[in-house]
Amino acid sequence: MRITQVDFAPRVLREAQPEDIGPLLELERACFDDPWTRDAFLQEMALPHAELWMLFDEGEGEPVAYINFWVSVGEVSLLNVAVRPSFRRQGLAGMLMSWMEALGREQGGESVFLEVRRSNEGAIALYRKAGFSQVGIRKGYYSAGGEDAVVMSKALEECAS
Repeated sequence: MRITQVDFAPRVLREAQPEDIGPLLELERACFDDPWTRDAFLQEMALPHAELWMLFDEGEGEPVAYINFWVSVGEVSLLNVAVRPSFRRQGLAGMLMSWMEALGREQGGESVFLEVRRSNEGAIALYRKAGFSQVGIRKGYYSAGGEDAVVMSKALEECAS
């Protein structure tokens, strides 16, 4: 049986559903200058290897954060982690990434990879704090502006308990 909700009192993490698209898009726009589209999220939800989860705070009707990742062939690919600006600096992104790593290990993942804009110093610092290391650069990776991506990785056995 697939888990679709996790209790992190006073917060709840649950799998995103197509009917969540409105609040998810609103959160995406609040967090990113180049947000994903409705179609991109709906396509993501349809992929069998994709995990898209939203975090709700007690008393909040709208999601305060989300994480989107893939688990495939021994690898976890972190696509997005986003926290509503008014909820940042509370450890939510780190909590979501730790949960992603645990779920990834359960599903056979051995390492996590991600790409991040070279200019996104805050995210790079977050990933370094979580144990990620830079493993490469993808020149002109981002279509909006042609910015380079920093490729980062973390072996999952490093965080096993």
